[in-house]
Amino acid sequence: MALYNLFLFCYPKIAKLLGLFNLKAKQWSIGQAYVWDDIKKKQATITKPVIWVHCASYGEFEQGLPIIEALKMQYPSYQIWLTFFSPSGYIHRKHDPAVDAITYLPFDGAKNAAKFIETIQPKLIVFIKYEFWYYYLKIAHQKKIPVLLAAAIFREDQLFFKWYGGLYRKMLNWFTFVLVQDAISYELIKTKIDPNKLHLIGDTRFDRVIATANNKVVYDWFSALNNAPIIVAGSTWPSDHEMLQKVISSDIKANWIIVPHHVDLNAINACKAIFENSITLTELEKLIATNSNLLPFSSQVILIIDRIGLLRNLYEYATITYIGGGYTKDGIHNTLEPAAFGKPIIWGPNDSKYREAIGLKNAGGGKQINNANELTSKVAELLFDNSKKEEMGNAALKYINENAGATQKTIALIQENRLLIN
Repeated sequence: MALYNLFLFCYPKIAKLLGLFNLKAKQWSIGQAYVWDDIKKKQATITKPVIWVHCASYGEFEQGLPIIEALKMQYPSYQIWLTFFSPSGYIHRKHDPAVDAITYLPFDGAKNAAKFIETIQPKLIVFIKYEFWYYYLKIAHQKKIPVLLAAAIFREDQLFFKWYGGLYRKMLNWFTFVLVQDAISYELIKTKIDPNKLHLIGDTRFDRVIATANNKVVYDWFSALNNAPIIVAGSTWPSDHEMLQKVISSDIKANWIIVPHHVDLNAINACKAIFENSITLTELEKLIATNSNLLPFSSQVILIIDRIGLLRNLYEYATITYIGGGYTKDGIHNTLEPAAFGKPIIWGPNDSKYREAIGLKNAGGGKQINNANELTSKVAELLFDNSKKEEMGNAALKYINENAGATQKTIALIQENRLLIN
């Protein structure tokens, strides 16, 4: 406990110092400095009982969004208060219409936790995936407010499974229910928690990507591309770009849509420098606006998407998809989004932390590659053999459909245990 309190004492000071050099740390420090002013403003807009949903960052929000939408539909007499820990979640979703109030989470501590819970008075608390804040959980437990850990996932290297992880095992047992994504997590945690609290529910991201795939988005600028196959490379890093350039310079005839993980000016310029004769989406739209006779293009197009928010819908138009991040230490990005459109998926070697990618690979819907030669060979095979392409895409879609339904199971558990009353 002493170490946890030391962490709470040091973290804001370190973040403020790092903020001199790091934008994300600076944004977090500023957010915390004004968090209570923001909470006061949002609290004035609340007219109904509150369901509090907390997400660490943007990725957890994507995981939690199906639950949020289902709660709003099933319990219209409640309002949703969403908190984020990370600026990447808060800044990008602070005006999201799916919820009624969005703020940063005041940093954990006895005073902050008591004040926040007293201010919003939640009737139900939902933490998404793996957020564990001691004082918030303790006060909720003392006040007998039901708390769910939804879409949870556990790994052997986490503190719960260390001899010194008693504090975290204690926090785990303050949850009313722990809803895990997969059997591996269930087996890991089942001896650390009251078995009546533990439920194998599944991964809500499957429901999220299905909802995205069911809402078609039409892009006018697609008419500028020629009729060649389209390869969408999503969430790419410089290490991906270097490899992709080798593939693009081969004899493969296709249009490429590159969607970098970072779309700031420096990142886009660096990306353009690697891909000769590429064009950004902003440049393409300007070209279209001039009614240029050059359109549609007659030769291969390398289009770099220089804005956020388009990737998940672009996969619909792909013949083949490539997911970036496999050559970084953190690993690959979201493989489920293209799978929901029934697209063949290829990614780099670092996928060991991503059970959905391993599941797709085992199901035959995804392929891990190790270098540019392997990627070139796989892309050529899929472009040449339409039956193999369709077989791989169908396997990806089947994997998605077979693993859907976690959202409804979560809502059913809330209903069956009367955690909320209409």
